[in-house]
Amino acid sequence: MKHSRHIIRLTVFLGLLLTNLSILSAQTVVLDVPLEYEESIDVWETDGERASSPYHRNRLDDQYAKSLEEGFVVQVVGQLVKRFENEDWGPNEVEQSKILNRLNLFHTAMKFALAQPGIEGIPNQLVEQELFLRAFNDQHFGLNSLQMQILSDSNGEEVPGYFGGQADEILLYEWTAEGDSVRLLLEPKQVRQWRFLQNTLSTLVNNMADKLRSVNIRDLTLAVDRWENFLERGYSQMPWESFINGYLIRPPGLPKLGPPGHQWIILHPSVGFELKVDSVDELRVKEVMNIELLGHIHYWGERLDKLWGLSISTTLRDDMDPGLGVQLHLSRNWNLGVSWHDIEEDPFLFMSVDLFSAASREAPRYLAAYQEQRKKLGLD
Repeated sequence: MKHSRHIIRLTVFLGLLLTNLSILSAQTVVLDVPLEYEESIDVWETDGERASSPYHRNRLDDQYAKSLEEGFVVQVVGQLVKRFENEDWGPNEVEQSKILNRLNLFHTAMKFALAQPGIEGIPNQLVEQELFLRAFNDQHFGLNSLQMQILSDSNGEEVPGYFGGQADEILLYEWTAEGDSVRLLLEPKQVRQWRFLQNTLSTLVNNMADKLRSVNIRDLTLAVDRWENFLERGYSQMPWESFINGYLIRPPGLPKLGPPGHQWIILHPSVGFELKVDSVDELRVKEVMNIELLGHIHYWGERLDKLWGLSISTTLRDDMDPGLGVQLHLSRNWNLGVSWHDIEEDPFLFMSVDLFSAASREAPRYLAAYQEQRKKLGLD
């Protein structure tokens, strides 16, 4: 009995030793990281791999083209995952099982998303792609779920990996304690297989959102243009107007992302002049202070580069009682209106200029000229 226990202990010890030796043999230490561990696939793939690797994205255009055209996306993903599962990763089977776990979740998420009512076959219509991506995201997967990430190894150094923050997190290599070399946690062949597969699956899911992505890019570009017009060339807002408009008018959320299409005018001051013609040869002009008591601006055009608005205003001058009038906005700077200082007399024609808006546009140019003069004088 005692002899048997010694044999068992010796067997366990040898098993652990062989396991550790296998792990150590799989973790090759190198001074230079192989290209496939960090660089884009296009940098290191060979002609032979492009033509023969079962995981290369070219297979989507040849081997699986007919199946994909007929809408068998889930089946294609399943075949790729099954083939990957049958690969022999030797001592790295733990890492392989982690990848397989994520791939199976990915496969399930694809199956769920493509089964949504309203999707027939491959989602090739914008509305189908929106349904697909929303359902795909609901399963905690997105277009970049399988992409390489920058993670941290046991020494706190940045290294490439996958599934960051998940229980299945995978690092491709780690730095040694000395920091002068790296320990490869996966063999180059395994890394190449996995990177081909992840690139293919990512390409596949991105292809099913190409219309949606192009629309989103277009909408984002348009939103930027609209914000620039609104902030730089829109009707100026005094601090209290910005506060009130920010409270009353919320910018639209996704998917529009652009600025609000209108704004309120509240106690907005400007300068201008009033003119009145009493006879053909007599024109009277007087500078005035104008205060828009309450008004509203509406922006229109694809890029919100046009506006119109209306406001009730009062004009102040030193030779008459305050006037009350109506002001029309057809330009971002100039405004036209009429005002009455005496209800029994004819109104004055009124024009004003948004000096605050003009000054805010000119200020950067003046500041640049000022800085240039300082440089010439050697003051900077």
